[in-house]
Amino acid sequence: MLSRLIEIFKANSITAVLTAAVLGALLLQLNLLYGQLELQRQQFEQQVGTASTSLNERVRLYVRRKSMGRFKSSNSNDSTVTINTPMGQTILSWYSGQQNFTPGFGDSSMFSGFIDNFQNSLPWAAQLTELEMDSIITAQLKINGVRTSPKWAIIENGYLSQLVSEDFEPNQTAFNYVLAESFFGPTRQLLLYFPSEKIYLAKSVYLSLIASLLFSAVILVAFFGVQRQGRKQKRLALVKSDFINNMSHEFKTPLATINLAVDALMKNGEQMTLEQMQSYLSIVKKENKRMNAQMESVLQMSMLDKEELTLDRSTIDISVVLQEAVNHFKLAVEQRNGWIDLNIAEGIYEYFGDRTQFKSALTNLIDNAVKYSKASPMISVQLSESDTAFIIFVKDRGIGMDEDTQNQVFDRFYRATKGNIHDVKGHGLGLSFVKDIVEKHGGTINLKSQLKEGSIFTIQLFKNSKDD
Repeated sequence: MLSRLIEIFKANSITAVLTAAVLGALLLQLNLLYGQLELQRQQFEQQVGTASTSLNERVRLYVRRKSMGRFKSSNSNDSTVTINTPMGQTILSWYSGQQNFTPGFGDSSMFSGFIDNFQNSLPWAAQLTELEMDSIITAQLKINGVRTSPKWAIIENGYLSQLVSEDFEPNQTAFNYVLAESFFGPTRQLLLYFPSEKIYLAKSVYLSLIASLLFSAVILVAFFGVQRQGRKQKRLALVKSDFINNMSHEFKTPLATINLAVDALMKNGEQMTLEQMQSYLSIVKKENKRMNAQMESVLQMSMLDKEELTLDRSTIDISVVLQEAVNHFKLAVEQRNGWIDLNIAEGIYEYFGDRTQFKSALTNLIDNAVKYSKASPMISVQLSESDTAFIIFVKDRGIGMDEDTQNQVFDRFYRATKGNIHDVKGHGLGLSFVKDIVEKHGGTINLKSQLKEGSIFTIQLFKNSKDD
């Protein structure tokens, strides 16, 4: 087991190293972004703390301006203010024309200080509304660079006051600041949390994060694309090498046969009867025809690659073409004690296509079923139609295919049996040719197969197709 793992690692060492490098670079970039996010969080906490430190003074100024606004609202020359204290109501009065004040009582600074101290001793809930407090907190946060809405609550002397923002959840409190702490006055605290804090902080680095993830994704996609293409090229090189070996083997046999027949004619031609000479010459012709057929299939595939193969379309009867293709193999199948059955459902099977190329595709498909059948081939061919297409089934009870073979069986040069010597002769072009011709006719071909059970090929030719 260990040796197997070592072999796999050696075979994919470059891929493993490059993958680790790319993932390492991505991890480093994410770590840097995380550090940037943490720095942003610290800055955010500092901004909130600075805003909270200034909040008490801002509230004091707001309450004072609010009170002074009430002073200025008097229509008479005399000014009064009513102050509620635990000892009862106190009314302070003065008139605007007063010039000389009694030292210690008429001095405006002393009066202002008295008012400030008295207001500071009162609960904020008695001086501000929830909306006013929310406006002050939000404004102070914005001044210090925090632009996300908070949820807040004011604690006075250890008790939750009436100044609480809507939907405040104490369990979610993230910030707790002491605003005022005095032996004589109230102790105030501000509880804060930001429902959108994470999103707000992420916004500051989201461009870097998106760019980093995008570039990393591009690098990974490109890397794995190159790796996939490399594996594909490697496999293609192997199958092409296998194809060349197969072609050499396929040509070597007929050439050797022709060479033997020609040598026999040259050495013993004068002593041979006419029938013997005809026999040797027929062997030469047969093998030569076999080589020409192989070369023709290779040339056809080359033309398909270059898109030089055009279809000579005309109206054809699919049932007649299929019958001719099946008849071509009946004798060979019977000689192997097998059978090939053709079932054509009633219908009109006129189609606009290339008779020669389509018959060649059907011949290749049936030939594949015959070659990969067991000792006695059993092949069923069916033709039917639907509202939109003509349907051809070719079913064999042969050796079948595993999943890997099914995924590659239509690839150029691919053969399920590797190596230079094959139980079944061929060079891996038949099914690829069939697929190309069917698609050029605007159709599709599908495969269902099970190992040791056989295969079913299904061709659909869509009616009134005008594809070239």
